[in-house]
This record gives sequence, structure tokens and C-alpha cells, in this order.
Amino acid sequence: MNKVNLILIIVSTLMIAQVASATNYLVTESSPVYPGDTTYVYIPIKNMGFGNVMEDVTVKLEPKETASANAVTILNDVDSLGTITNWGDQRTAKFRIHVNPDTVEGDYFFNVYITYKGQETSSGAPAMFATTKLDDQILTIRGKPMIMLVNSTIGILAPMSKNTETLTFKNTGTGTVQNAVAEINLASTNSAFSILGGGTQFSLGTLKANDVASITFDLAVDIAARPGVYNIPITITGQNNYSSNNLIGLVVAGITDFDISYVETLGSFSLNVANVGISTASAVAVNIPPQKNFSVTGSSTSVIGNLNPGDYTSAIFQLTKTPGSGNDLELEIQYTDTSGQRHTITKFLPVTLSATGPQTRSSSTNYTTWLLAAVIILVLYFQRGKIAKYFRKPKEK
Repeated sequence: MNKVNLILIIVSTLMIAQVASATNYLVTESSPVYPGDTTYVYIPIKNMGFGNVMEDVTVKLEPKETASANAVTILNDVDSLGTITNWGDQRTAKFRIHVNPDTVEGDYFFNVYITYKGQETSSGAPAMFATTKLDDQILTIRGKPMIMLVNSTIGILAPMSKNTETLTFKNTGTGTVQNAVAEINLASTNSAFSILGGGTQFSLGTLKANDVASITFDLAVDIAARPGVYNIPITITGQNNYSSNNLIGLVVAGITDFDISYVETLGSFSLNVANVGISTASAVAVNIPPQKNFSVTGSSTSVIGNLNPGDYTSAIFQLTKTPGSGNDLELEIQYTDTSGQRHTITKFLPVTLSATGPQTRSSSTNYTTWLLAAVIILVLYFQRGKIAKYFRKPKEK
């Protein structure tokens, strides 16, 4: 091959390498493109050569990196365009793609390979096939965000209580929400709950896919809150008209209180227990724990069953006062609330037993009887001679 032909081939190759062009962003049939979409991608190819004919033009679309390959499935990756004859003429390659449903919002990069045969050179050398590569062609995928309540410290709450609670939210979708705000709707609870120290709206900031954000607040429960299950709505809003709804589930426990009094009767100590709260108490039991002021003979626990609001009943104990000690009797009232939780309430009741109480009186009577019997036996023993002489004395006629 002489030097002239070699130069002609090089010039022809350089001209062919410049005959194709395309934009940086891929054009799609539908815009924006979302995860789960199946759509078409269009790539315009233009003949930019002077006097060159592009024959047997084929265009191949290929993911540039693993992330792009995982995000998009190319259903047909090669398109044939035939011949682009004149300078400035344009044909469009068309590719059908499917965006995988779990694809995260963002830009994905592809390479485009354009292969074609140019015209023959004047020297008669055969036409050569050339491939032009277009790097970093961008497909923008818009995600679908979904902010969900994924964790809550709220559980079982008591009336007339203040509780520091934390709610955790996660963007489980594939898109981004900017300036997200969580609003807790307490209007549906009829003032049973209040958020202390601020309003009901909390900023979550900008949440990308899989981002997590938490809010913390003080939740107060009204004294009149009725026992039961409450579902409090939470609305999440953000830019681009984003909105989603969640629910906080919580339980108000039916805790209650008791009033106690006592009656001392012959042989026993009767303890009266009244349910003075607004909730039913189940499996109520009264226990007198070991203490220095009093002691219990027999069982120290009495099960009195269920008590509705306003109901009362009695528990019977054999109670003895410890000499020289105080008068406060310590009691434990155990019960199960309406949520199934077991509670223990400690009470102190001033108790004054009578001096002739049943325990003391019973104990004194026993000692006196035995002492009297012992005295009689001793007298009979020491006077046995006189008694025998008396019985042997003859009767007067």
C-alpha cells in the first residue's frame, strides 16, 4: 500500500468517526419515568459528515454500570436504521425498556454504540465499518416515595399521666420527599390526649429512599380518658403534593383507685375495700405484708374478686397488734386493669384495736383458766390430809 492510499484511508476514517451524534439525556416516550414503567427510549442519530453516506447503521444501547443494569431491563438493545445518505439527515433509534419496580430515584448512565459503513474512497479501497461510542447517556428515573411509621414507643398509657414518646418514620419508597412534615391529629380523640410544649406538627426534613427520621414529644392523657384502644391519625406531607396517612395505636389502661376502712368484730378484723375509680378492677386481692406494727394469724392474703366502679366488699383477717408499736397498718391491693396488666397499690390505714379485742381476750381467758386450775390442784394437794380426815369423821346422830 502506497503512502497516498494510506493517507486517504486515514482521512476517510476520521470523517466517518464524526458522522453520528446524540444528546446527553435520553428521550423517553413518557416523562417522567417511574419504577415499574415499561416505555420507549429514543436516540436521534444524525449524519454529520461532508459528503459521506452512512450505510447499514445499527445502534446498540448498553448499561454503563451495574447500578444501571439492575435498574433497567432493555427489552430490545439493538435497532437498525438502514442508510443515512445526506449530511444533516437524521434517523431515530428506538428501544423498549422496563424500569424495575424497586429502582431508586436518580440518574442512570448508558453507552450508545453506533456502527455503520461509510462510502468507498476515490482510490477504490473498500468501505470500512466504524463504531462511534456515545458515553454517559443519562436516563432520569423519578421515584415513588412512601413514608411509613415504622416504630413507636407508645403502648399502654394510664389516665392522668405524662409520657415521653418517640415515633420513627422511614421512606420505604423509591423517591425523595423534600420538607416532609408529620402532623398528629388529636381532634378525633375528644381531648383525651394533649401534646405538651408545642403544636402537633413536626418537621422530618428531606427523606430520600430508605432514609429514617424520628420525632419526640410529651403526650399527656386526660384523667377522664375512657379505657380502650385509640387509633390516632398522622398525616405526612411534603413538596410536589406528597401526602400519606399513618395511624398510632395506643391503649388507655383502665386503672383505678380504692378506699379502705375497717371494722373490728368478735373474733376477726374486717377490712372494707371500695372501688372509687372509674374503671373495673378484676381479680382484686388484699395482702397484709410482714411489718412491725401488726402481725397476722393464718392467711395474710384475701382474694375478693372483681369490683366495678362504686362496688365494695370485705376481707377478713386475724390481726394482732404488736405491743409498743405504731398504729399504721400497711396494706397491698392487687388488681388487673382493663388492658390485662397487673397492678399493686400500697395503702396505710390507721388502726386502733380495742383493749379487749378478740385476740387479746381469747388469749387472757386461756391463761386465767389454766392458772385457776393449777391453784385448785395445789390447794387440794396440800390439804389432802384434812380432806381425808373430814371424810373419815363419823356422822353425828
